[in-house]
Amino acid sequence: LASNLAAKAKKKGIQPKLVSLEQYKLTDLPKEEWFFTIISTQGDGEPPASAKKFYDFVHQDTVTLSKLNYGVLALGDTAYPLFCKAGEDVDTQLQKLGGKRIVPLQKLDTDYEEEAEQWINNLLQSLTAPASVAAPAIVVPAKKTGKKTYAGTIQTKINLNGRGSQKETYHIEIAAEDVVFEPGDAVGIVPKNKPELVQKIISLSGLSEDALVPYRNETTPLGSLVTQKLSLVNLSENTVKKYAAVVKQEIPATRMDFSDLLRIYPVSNSEQFLEAIQVLDPIAPRLYSIASSPEAHGGEVHITLGMHRYCVNDSMRDGLCSYYLSQMKEGEEIDFYIHKNHLFKLPDRDRCVDKNECCV
Repeated sequence: LASNLAAKAKKKGIQPKLVSLEQYKLTDLPKEEWFFTIISTQGDGEPPASAKKFYDFVHQDTVTLSKLNYGVLALGDTAYPLFCKAGEDVDTQLQKLGGKRIVPLQKLDTDYEEEAEQWINNLLQSLTAPASVAAPAIVVPAKKTGKKTYAGTIQTKINLNGRGSQKETYHIEIAAEDVVFEPGDAVGIVPKNKPELVQKIISLSGLSEDALVPYRNETTPLGSLVTQKLSLVNLSENTVKKYAAVVKQEIPATRMDFSDLLRIYPVSNSEQFLEAIQVLDPIAPRLYSIASSPEAHGGEVHITLGMHRYCVNDSMRDGLCSYYLSQMKEGEEIDFYIHKNHLFKLPDRDRCVDKNECCV
């Protein structure tokens, strides 16, 4: 995208300087008159590692950007709760430090080509116009990509590791009518929380499992909400900080499970519990590369995954989605969507001299 922007700028008679945020000299930013950045979001609304220094730099209140005219193109995935958060933060900070936004912040989902092209054209038009005015502080929403959710059935689940092995590697075949994908695409699955954890949360809430609970513009029975929607384990430091503000207690900056927060820093009543769950993020989908061909296995998607385990405070934990999938039985239903991969495509066979491709 950045290379496309630079190429189009040159055709307009503009001589751009193209550089990654990782290599950009931060002390040059206060001297810049024109600055346009393309930035993605990862993890808990964080910038990619290559943009971390730049992100931290613009969050310093000592920086002054009174000369700066800027624009931000934010990349993300609407399947995740903190969609384009890093781009939003950078756009807000550049304005806060004195910069003038000349094109609105554009947030892009995974199918971004058309909207990216439009943003680039609008930007170049504003640069070549007789005079630029500050763009309104609005966000151009991402076009809905219309991810289709498939209702699948676990057809086969095999542990590929032999008896006595400490590893668990599962091959899972999911049958789904009319599923459409291409080599390189992935399956997106939103896991459910462990039943024992769900019961622990409900017991600490002071509410019944059937109690209707508001969360993000929806009202859902507490049991279903805790099971299917709320991210409960290994909460980010930022989420823990928000919880501390709700219960009005001092909590160290650390990652914690929601059940541990409720146990160690309990809510005072059910009303405060309802306030506390509002700071929790929804469960983010997990992506698994598809390990089958639509030509060889029509109406099916196959995935292969390893059981993920990690250590927290000398205690071993199971990965949420790998555990969820490892516990599923043949014949059980599972919802999923296809995550398109635009960066990896097999070559068009009609244009290839050699019709056979070897993938390693």
